[in-house]
Amino acid sequence: MAEADIIKAITEVLKADGNVAPLAEGRVFGGELPEGEAQFMPRNAMVIQPSGGVSLAAGSFLNHDTQRIDLFSYGATPFEAEALRRLCRRALVNVRRRIVGGCLMHWIEPAGGFFAGRDPDAAWPRAFQSYQVFHALEEI
Repeated sequence: MAEADIIKAITEVLKADGNVAPLAEGRVFGGELPEGEAQFMPRNAMVIQPSGGVSLAAGSFLNHDTQRIDLFSYGATPFEAEALRRLCRRALVNVRRRIVGGCLMHWIEPAGGFFAGRDPDAAWPRAFQSYQVFHALEEI
């Protein structure tokens, strides 16, 4: 059986959300911004990256785990980047026992507060928040 792709599932959740999708205009990416996107930045876009953290399922024999993710939202202005982050938060915390792209997600919760500032390399306006996702490891 194939392993579930939690990053892909989260990008699909955000692309399908009726509030996030119009503002992001389809620019929701897993891992990093695609190479061709940089020439058009800064503009509304999101990047979902896996990050470290303690597994809440450690020591169990569950075929489930938790994954911490970092969500970076970009905008033409700091206000736009932060507005996009807030919409993403609402979309993510509303996920409850949902199958998306073959991945069963039980819940997504904030893993701390948010931060707004500028990308350290390109100085694009950016907002950031981490989340913890409890999900099945095998594709459904």
